[in-house]
Amino acid sequence: MFPLKFIIVGGGILGSSLYHLLKEAGHEVKVFDSGKRRVFPTLIHSLLLKGRDVELAKESLDFYRRVGVPMRELPSITLGHVPQDLITLWEGVGVKVEEKHVEWLRARGLYAKGGDRLVSIAHLIHSTPHVKAEVSVDPETFTLRANGREVKGDVIVIAAGAWNPQTVPVSSKSYYCWATLALFGTSEVGSHIIYDYEKGFYSRPLLGFGGNLAIVGDGDVIESPPGRRICVNSADVLSRVRERLGRLAPLYTAGEFCEGTPDMRPAFGKLKENVYYVGGLNGYGAEVGPGIAKLLVDFILKGEENKEYSLSRFNGLRDFRLGREPHEI
Repeated sequence: MFPLKFIIVGGGILGSSLYHLLKEAGHEVKVFDSGKRRVFPTLIHSLLLKGRDVELAKESLDFYRRVGVPMRELPSITLGHVPQDLITLWEGVGVKVEEKHVEWLRARGLYAKGGDRLVSIAHLIHSTPHVKAEVSVDPETFTLRANGREVKGDVIVIAAGAWNPQTVPVSSKSYYCWATLALFGTSEVGSHIIYDYEKGFYSRPLLGFGGNLAIVGDGDVIESPPGRRICVNSADVLSRVRERLGRLAPLYTAGEFCEGTPDMRPAFGKLKENVYYVGGLNGYGAEVGPGIAKLLVDFILKGEENKEYSLSRFNGLRDFRLGREPHEI
């Protein structure tokens, strides 16, 4: 296949992953990004997912390693019932799982190694060349304009995350996802990732070097167009965290806008000849983003369509409400 000129709208996890995958395949790629989205230094990458998502997470992990994205592996503790078939699935991709009592949590749970890490998403995004521009797309002709000037390419991919629903007519919504940085009385929170399905929260180290600082969350999904100032009440989440981890001092609550689909799973598909969409990372883009980008590349270049993640599964759907993020068991 002769080299194609790709235009990517959005320089986040998906846009950056597409850039590397398409360059590896020998194509010309230009990424446009508005620079509006806040880029967090690290996010969780986990293999402790469900179904086909585990394969996407494994594909994403291989991608991070191949392109040299810094990562720090951490043990994780899962509290609450986990079906045996899920444990078997995790062990099948190399995760070592042991059920044991964790003294500092005063609880019995699944202690896992090889399943979780903090990945430097900021490194991936900032190392991807992009053109800073305000982009608009005509919803009928799909003509692309960057800073008011028409941009043409052989293939256009809309990968603008929470801005996708405002850019093209797709079955997705934007929502605000947030978490709180807190100071804890135990240093164990600085070296472990916690998934507490009994109390209903997660905890991850700020940087992964140990210490008493951790980021906690799992508040309600707040549907909203991106860019608005959103005020949240973190008291409910923090009260649940205190029940498990004891005293804490909240330091800072912040968030960013995510894109959700009707079933809260990623989607990709063709909008028009040579115009494609990919999005709906639903709060777990670090886990599956590069994997879903690979599915789109295979669809465009090889005609291989994975129906489980195809945008066509939402055909005819006019209204919906966002549900729970799919990485939650």
